[in-house]
Amino acid sequence: MSISLTVEDFQKFQDELNQAFDEFASESAVTVGIHEEAGNVESDDLTMAALGAVHEFGATINHPGGTSYGYATKAAADRDQVRFLKSGAGYMELGKTGPHIIDIPARPWLVPGVTNATEKLSQTVQDGLEDGLSLEQISEQLGAVAAGEVKKYMTDLKTPPNAKSTIRKKGSANPLIDSGAMRAAVTYKVGKVDQSEGLE
Repeated sequence: MSISLTVEDFQKFQDELNQAFDEFASESAVTVGIHEEAGNVESDDLTMAALGAVHEFGATINHPGGTSYGYATKAAADRDQVRFLKSGAGYMELGKTGPHIIDIPARPWLVPGVTNATEKLSQTVQDGLEDGLSLEQISEQLGAVAAGEVKKYMTDLKTPPNAKSTIRKKGSANPLIDSGAMRAAVTYKVGKVDQSEGLE
């Protein structure tokens, strides 16, 4: 037994599918990134989402100064190895920084991460439709795929590199990953979009 599908039938199916997507999108959306629920960076007033934005777009910080620098240990003093010191810590304080500007280069991770997932996302939609999944179910799968690909992109990112001093401190050359907390905070949500959340 064969099934015939006319152009008219196909067009009708496509129109119904587009209408269903439009209706779903008007009430719901898939968002990928670091959401408000991720909270603050540990021991800092900066939110995890703001940290993600700094890396995505870069930032210029007008630092007021006042950070101690000097020798962390006697051995460091013998090597003339100067480092920033925590207040009241270290072997010998040499001084404090004055006001200065810190330029943090952009290291985009979200947009290129999702862009790299385009082929997988298209395949996810196609597979979902063939399997008869609902738009909600397909959206959940899209979010999971996109978030996973973004995390992979973050892991593989190499440029622009950290300063050599930062690499020594972290013990890693990956410019986006220190403790892994920011990467772990990348998630997805399916639902009504909160216009107060995110960047414009």
